[in-house]
Amino acid sequence: MIQRKQTLWLLLSSICSGLTFKFPFYVGTVAPGTQGVEGPELTATDNIYLILLTVAVLGLAVVSIFLFKNRKKQVLLCYLGLLGALGLPVVYYNYSQYFQQGVFALTSLLTVLIIIGFIFAIQGIRRDEKLIRDLNRLR
Repeated sequence: MIQRKQTLWLLLSSICSGLTFKFPFYVGTVAPGTQGVEGPELTATDNIYLILLTVAVLGLAVVSIFLFKNRKKQVLLCYLGLLGALGLPVVYYNYSQYFQQGVFALTSLLTVLIIIGFIFAIQGIRRDEKLIRDLNRLR
């Protein structure tokens, strides 16, 4: 299980998803009277939508790691995780609009690493499927 490349990519995605709870995506000054964002840093714990989407992406990555025997279901969950991971920067960007001034933190690249991890995991699963088909053809 661990020796497969896609497991390592999914592990990268899950670790980066977990780190978004701790490290900020955006740092700045919140506009007065704004609801949905608290504090000078925008993390995954600031809003219920961010929490749910991040937990969903994290859960899909972790569950996909343990479905190594069922590649069809694993690739389906990876596609769902990729879809959720593509939605993460969009939601973060929408909530960063509530800040008067600020900058994107260097740790906002964690969301990009989540996406990259899912993409490479899907490619690895596809390679495994192709290898199994080729081996079955040789029998």
